[in-house]
Amino acid sequence: MFVDLGMSGTKASFSDGVHFHGYLCPPKVADLPPSELQILTDQGNQFGGGIESGAYLQLDDQVYALADDAEGRSNKSTEMLRKSTLAKLRILGAIGELAHRFNTFRLSLDIGAALPFDEYLLDQHEVAKQLASTRSFMYRGKTIELAPQAIKILPEGAGLVQWRKMQSMQQGQPPQKSYVVVIVGHRDLTFLIFRQGKPPTGEPSGTVRQGYLEYLQSIAQGICKPDNPFLFDALLRESESVAFPDQPGKVFPLQDRKQKSEAFYWEQVRHHLSDKFASLDIPSYEVLVGGGVSHTLLKSRLDEFFKGLPGASVNWLSEMNTEVCSVLSVASTADQARFADCYGGAKWLAIKFAQPAEAA
Repeated sequence: MFVDLGMSGTKASFSDGVHFHGYLCPPKVADLPPSELQILTDQGNQFGGGIESGAYLQLDDQVYALADDAEGRSNKSTEMLRKSTLAKLRILGAIGELAHRFNTFRLSLDIGAALPFDEYLLDQHEVAKQLASTRSFMYRGKTIELAPQAIKILPEGAGLVQWRKMQSMQQGQPPQKSYVVVIVGHRDLTFLIFRQGKPPTGEPSGTVRQGYLEYLQSIAQGICKPDNPFLFDALLRESESVAFPDQPGKVFPLQDRKQKSEAFYWEQVRHHLSDKFASLDIPSYEVLVGGGVSHTLLKSRLDEFFKGLPGASVNWLSEMNTEVCSVLSVASTADQARFADCYGGAKWLAIKFAQPAEAA
């Protein structure tokens, strides 16, 4: 299993030895007080459901609500915290869903995860250690016995490179090609250099918080908080206006706000990428473009920007997205781009270690 700890959602892909499967859920994590755990248990006894009906994780005498079940609770601020802080809980939640889906509660499997580049450099060993030491936990009221095999923590974007390298080998292309990964996601903007296909070790590779949240902050200025669900829903529906329950009688037009905010946001992204590409000393390389924001809001602007890069061939990974659509049954183009990194990581894990998830 390979898990992408993105802020648009926790994405996971895993192989059962024959097929690949995908899992997507909100990234939220909330503490569940003992009193509420007792209420859920009582409700389950009285009405059915209860603790087994939701994404509830019990670990080391602590209980957590994950994904949709963390909504409406005092959840941990996943958008502000380092992804490594909650990595263990979110990964175990994905493993728990695997166990729940296949009704098998003794698992021996390889585990992979992606972290922002700076966190990858600093926290990869700690996250791997936490996962390796976890031998059992409870999820949806069931005890899951876990036997981790290979544990691999990669920088975000490495799954795209691993997939592209596998494709290149199948096509008989040179194996030592250089890649530059550009991912614009919900929270982060990632720029990575894989010189001759080798993982980066430092600057100019890096991750900055210039994802979709920066755009939201600009639009929300003066009308609501950036994480307001009514604003987010209005933008997803491409509505021309938005209204809020706590501001009755007020309707806020969005069209002009969106245009100005997008232009302002793009200037931030363009300036950052211009500085990064200016530092390259590689005469020939392939740009791998990932992330839902890259493939939606900024697609046309990035397309134009990349045309001015000497020595660059640009790959929007359309063939990878088609594979994600076919293999994981992901219909939306934006969601295909969001799933691509974890799918590439899962495929690499399955081929490299040949240890699909199975009952122990």
